[in-house]
Amino acid sequence: MSAAVEIIAKYLVRVAPGLVLATMVLTLIRKSPRLRIVVYLALFALLRDAMTPLGLWSFGTEGFFWIRLTNDPAFLVIFGVSCLGMSLGLYFLDRDNQALVRWRRGNLLLGVLGGLAAAIVVVAPCVALYWHTSIESRGGPVPSAALPAILVFAFLGNLLEELLFRGYVFGWLAEKMSLMRAGLASGVVFAFCHIYLASTVTDIGYPLLVFTLWEGMIAGVVGAKGGVLASTMTHGGAIFLLSSGLF
Repeated sequence: MSAAVEIIAKYLVRVAPGLVLATMVLTLIRKSPRLRIVVYLALFALLRDAMTPLGLWSFGTEGFFWIRLTNDPAFLVIFGVSCLGMSLGLYFLDRDNQALVRWRRGNLLLGVLGGLAAAIVVVAPCVALYWHTSIESRGGPVPSAALPAILVFAFLGNLLEELLFRGYVFGWLAEKMSLMRAGLASGVVFAFCHIYLASTVTDIGYPLLVFTLWEGMIAGVVGAKGGVLASTMTHGGAIFLLSSGLF
C-alpha cells in the first residue's frame, strides 16, 4: 500500500495546478451549465493523460494497438473507486446538467448484457491482429492475480468517462439531433478528446485515434439504446479485455 500512496502523491502533485485552474474557470462560468461540460472534458483529459508520464499505463502499436496498466493493484483499485466517487459527486452536484444523463434506457439487464457483447465487438479487430504478434511484443503477459484490480479500474474508471461522453455530451447533442446520431457523434467527440494522448503525450498516433473512434461510436450506439450504465459495460469491458493480456 505504501507504494500506491507514493504513486498517488506524485500523481496529485502533477495534476494539482490543473485542478486549481479548473476550479477557477468553473467558478467564473458557474452560470453557464453547458460550458461547464467543456471544462469537465478538458479536466478529465488532464487526469487521464497524467497517468502516462508516471508510467501508470503504457501503449504500443505492435499488433496494431495494445494497452498495459501498472502492476500496482492498490493504485488501480484506489483510482477506480475514486472515479466512482467523482462520477457520483459530479452527477449530484451539477444539478443544472443532471437531466442530460440517462443511466439506463429500457431494460437494465438487457442493456448490461448488450453492453458486454458490444465490448467483444470493440476488441474483435484488435484480437484478430494480435494473432500475428506474440504477447511478449505487445506488453507481455499479465499476472492473473492482477486481474481483479484491472477489472475494478476498467469499469469504475470508465464509468466517469461514460458519464461525461454518453451522459453529458450525448445528452447535449441529443437536444439537437436524433438519439442514434447523437450517440455516433459522441463517439467522434470521444476520439477527438484523445488527440493529445495520441499525438503529444505519446507517439502512438493514428492507431490510438482509430481505436478510440471505433470504440467511441460503438459505445455511443449502446448508450443511445441502453444508457450510461450499458455503455460503461462496453467501454470498461473493452479496456479490461485489452489490458488483461487474456488474448
